[in-house]
Amino acid sequence: MAAQVIRSGERRRVPWRNGAGITEEIATGPDGPSGRPLWRISVAELGSEPSEFSAFPGTERIFTVIGEHGADLDSGHGPRSLDPWRPHSFAGEDAPHCVPRGATRAFNVMTERGGATAAVGYFALDTVCDTAADGVTALYVRSGSVQAGTERAAPGDCVLIRGEAVTLRGSSATGLLVRIEPTSSL
Repeated sequence: MAAQVIRSGERRRVPWRNGAGITEEIATGPDGPSGRPLWRISVAELGSEPSEFSAFPGTERIFTVIGEHGADLDSGHGPRSLDPWRPHSFAGEDAPHCVPRGATRAFNVMTERGGATAAVGYFALDTVCDTAADGVTALYVRSGSVQAGTERAAPGDCVLIRGEAVTLRGSSATGLLVRIEPTSSL
């Protein structure tokens, strides 16, 4: 399977590790030495009320607000104000206090430290581009649409490509581009 589209309504809903909320799991990698997946991509409902994040020791996290309202995170080092669509990295050991500035959601990428690394950036695609033939590429579509082979992704969908070069065609598409590289075998 060259490209897979995970539709927003098809994601598996799982409770947060601390029970304070719900995450919609988009995709996970194979289990690493710790017995946890080497990587995970998900969308969390933050709501509008303050909450505490779950701690994930040994994990690196990239957190991106994808709703209309930003959020403030505080891991004990002073609050950090996060605007929508601007990725923010932090150690999984941190379990920040989160204060949304209104009802919102977040896109999360987590990698096991020493097993994989990730990068997340904002993209705009109105042409054609090719993905790398190694690692994992994911595109979370904010607006417009993305064609990946015979699959078409609409807003809220995520295109997932594992270890293959795929040609993507965007039609006024914006969103988040994720690259996950193994530091061990994926």
